[in-house]
Amino acid sequence: MENVYGISALIFGIIGAFAYIRDSYLKKTKPHRFAWFIFLIISIISFASQFALGAKASLYFAGWFVCNNIIVLSLSFRKDSGYGGVTKINIIGLALAIIGIIFWQILSSPLVALISVLIAEIIGAIMIVAKSFKDPQTETIIMWVLGTVASLLNIFAVGRLDWALLAFPIYLFVANITIVSAIILGRKYHPNKNPLI
Repeated sequence: MENVYGISALIFGIIGAFAYIRDSYLKKTKPHRFAWFIFLIISIISFASQFALGAKASLYFAGWFVCNNIIVLSLSFRKDSGYGGVTKINIIGLALAIIGIIFWQILSSPLVALISVLIAEIIGAIMIVAKSFKDPQTETIIMWVLGTVASLLNIFAVGRLDWALLAFPIYLFVANITIVSAIILGRKYHPNKNPLI
């Protein structure tokens, strides 16, 4: 049954990601460069950590997350395609991600690495939440909605009450709901900005 949840999460994740990639390619959605760079680093570490911790079915979604982040980050570097730049909070988020890698290498502990990168991931998510509220038209809400469904399915894909394996899927679920809420609130408080579906 865990495989069914894992594959279902992957399908929802891919559908949502394709909408985001399409809008990013068309320069409707403007990915936050620093946030997506942090997400890429963290997704790689998280995938490796979950693999080392014994995850199986839930790795489908984690693997797709790595591929998705590479594509979105690449699209954000085209002219007039990205959002954000070098700021204090961006540097802090990147530094935390690097600290996570260092902890992982020095301590050889997948759990410590996962905890370290979750902290950095939260900072990246906060960047997206702030951007989504301020400029809701620069985000594709359907990706975050489907991401919420996918991350919920991925929680079930873990198949057992193991907090080390559940931490990242639970974080993704909460982050996606928060981003969707920020976009909706942003549309309410900035009604003159054209929303993306």
